[in-house]
Amino acid sequence: MHKKPTIQGPLILKMSLFTVGLLFSICSFSQYTDIINSNNPGNSTGAYSVGKRVYQIESGFSVDRLRGVALQSESLFNNGNLALRVGLFSEVIELIYEGSYTMEFSTSPVPGGKIGIDQGFTSNRIGAKIMLFDPFKNPNNRPINVYSWKKNNGFRWRNILPAVALYAGANIGLESSPYLIDNPSFAPRAMIVTQSHLTPKMVLILNGIYDFIGSETLAEKTIIASLSYAIKRKWSVFVEGQYSILPNYEEQIIRTGGAFLFRKDLQFDLYTGINFQKEPSREVIGLGFSYRLDRH
Repeated sequence: MHKKPTIQGPLILKMSLFTVGLLFSICSFSQYTDIINSNNPGNSTGAYSVGKRVYQIESGFSVDRLRGVALQSESLFNNGNLALRVGLFSEVIELIYEGSYTMEFSTSPVPGGKIGIDQGFTSNRIGAKIMLFDPFKNPNNRPINVYSWKKNNGFRWRNILPAVALYAGANIGLESSPYLIDNPSFAPRAMIVTQSHLTPKMVLILNGIYDFIGSETLAEKTIIASLSYAIKRKWSVFVEGQYSILPNYEEQIIRTGGAFLFRKDLQFDLYTGINFQKEPSREVIGLGFSYRLDRH
């Protein structure tokens, strides 16, 4: 089992809200967009890839505070997160590296009330994502009404039809991590991703994740639902719920925050979150950025 709950590494290509309107106007036989699309902020992953010959970095720093009433303990987890995404072979295939390194400051249980310090990787994984179905490739799924702007930009039931992608990868090199007990040097990870453009400004992303497949002590099943909304061309907000089941622990987390498009290839973000458990209680705040090198 996990030694203690820790922040998970960045989960999930969340389509940046800044690209949503653009996607509705593209004859979509390519997943590439003129504006960066990022998984930041939050832990969800979008269905679309960055595009062929696009090299993207998504990084951030977060502080996660866990407080246990029974042990009168408090721990601060300072997390550095990094994701590298590359589109090499096809518009629908993306290679992904994700890593998270944590430095922990704990006030208990340490004799004499001294501060304990621990550090190590909480995630280190590689994988690939492939698009299985893209509703934008069929114009009949998104018909244009030349007489009504409202109908084209409002909610329609057919907008629920999602893009679908599949991720397969593995956790590697974590056998010495102080935050994972009996961790194998190699453990598979799988994820199914759906992404629905409910309106040109609103996107719903669902993730079903099975992590550390085959491990009796670390196997983790997670469901994430993320709803994003574009306020203006450069601003977007989101709310995200996560439910995780581990061998001896369950957790429900909600996150919210926003992102700002500084340039078409550079995005900044900020988010916060809490869990619904009293033991331990958990609060997190984080900030980050996403940048791409566009050779599409």
